[in-house]
Amino acid sequence: MAIQHNSERIKTFLKITFQKIQTLFNQVVHSATFQKIVDFLKWRNLRPRLLQIKEVIVDFTKQQPKTACFIYVCLFCAFSIVFLDEPCCLSALKTSHHSMLFLLTKINPAGWWFLILIALWLTCMAVAGLSLTTDVFEKNMVKARAVLFVLLALSLSSLATLFLNILTGRYTPEFLDTMHLYGFSAMRFRVSETSFPSFDVQSIWAVAMAAGVYFPRAKRWFCGVAGVITVALVWTAQCFISDAVMGMYIGIIMYYAAAWIVSENRENFPLISL
Repeated sequence: MAIQHNSERIKTFLKITFQKIQTLFNQVVHSATFQKIVDFLKWRNLRPRLLQIKEVIVDFTKQQPKTACFIYVCLFCAFSIVFLDEPCCLSALKTSHHSMLFLLTKINPAGWWFLILIALWLTCMAVAGLSLTTDVFEKNMVKARAVLFVLLALSLSSLATLFLNILTGRYTPEFLDTMHLYGFSAMRFRVSETSFPSFDVQSIWAVAMAAGVYFPRAKRWFCGVAGVITVALVWTAQCFISDAVMGMYIGIIMYYAAAWIVSENRENFPLISL
């Protein structure tokens, strides 16, 4: 009898609860606010508003390209950090060491770029010093200045990357693989254990963009190689997608900063402008 009585009470409770939910649902559906929302979301009403938003975004991008680019990169990185980075990295970790792309990433000397560029500069200076004619001397000095420009762009890019790596302290994909750690721990000074932005990506883009100034015919090839290496680094789980995007952005921006520094007309062209 007690069991039957409890069963009836439960049925009565569920019936009353269902009636209340149904009443509340009907009130919401027939309310003026809900009808306004439905009317707003109808395509014939929503389309003009979307077109207006599109025009505002296009105009803003044309008028303030630097600011717009920065905002778009930050928004994409935020979206990638929340939704893309972890699942894509977990998928890449399964095949990272067996992929041919892993060998492709070794084309990028990464941290060795500084030694390579310094060695090239010393070589150019030595050849210039041993030159027997003024023409050969000038050619080698031009090469030396070109190497110094690339070194300047790489230095600026690396400093900016180092600062952001310490500030954000993002765990590398290796932490996700071995310790199942994903996220950020601000102010971490072990840069080898951080990945936002990617050191490898920023270095290859800074070098590619700067070298393209003195080899304009090969600039597209340089950027193409940098792009392929960037994809390979993500595909082999050596950095997250957002790490690569921000690294590429910093490498390109710092190239323009270096170009501004060496420009003879920099007084007429501000480095930072909205």
